[in-house]
Amino acid sequence: MKTTQRISMLAGLLVTLMFAACGEASKKDMKSAKENMGEATEDIKQAAKDAREENRAYLETNWKKFQSESEKIILNTETQIKELREKIAKSAKKDREKLSAELDKLEQKNKALKEKLAERGHRFKENLIEFNDEAKEKEKSFEREFKHDMDELGTALKDLFKNNVE
Repeated sequence: MKTTQRISMLAGLLVTLMFAACGEASKKDMKSAKENMGEATEDIKQAAKDAREENRAYLETNWKKFQSESEKIILNTETQIKELREKIAKSAKKDREKLSAELDKLEQKNKALKEKLAERGHRFKENLIEFNDEAKEKEKSFEREFKHDMDELGTALKDLFKNNVE
C-alpha cells in the first residue's frame, strides 16, 4: 500500500511538473508571438508609409510634367486667340460679330481650363491629395479629361473660320 501511495504521489508530482513546464513553455510562446505580432504590425505600418511616399513621388513627378505641358498649351491657345481676334477685326462686318461671340466662348473655356489646372496645382502644393493607389487613378482620369478638353478647344479654334466663313 505504501508503494502504491508512493507511486501515485510520484505520478501526481510528475504530472504537476509536466503541466507546469508546459505552462511556462506556453507563456514563452505566447510572449514571443506577441512580440512577433508587434514587429509585424510595425513592418506593415512602415510598408504603408513607404508606399504612400512612393505614390507621392510618382504623382508629383508626373504632375509637374503634366502641368508644364498643359501651361504651354494654354499659352499657345491664348496666342491663337489673340491672332484670331486680329483676323476677325479684318473680316467682313457681317461675320465679325458672330466670330467674336464664338471666340469669346472659346476664350472662356481656355480660362476655365487654366483655372482648373491652377486649382489642381494648388491641391498638390498644399498636400490636399491623399497619396494612395486611388489617387493615381484619379490623377490619370483628371489628365485624360483635361487633355480631351484642351484638344476640343484646339480643334474649335482651328475650325472657327472654316465653319463660319465660306
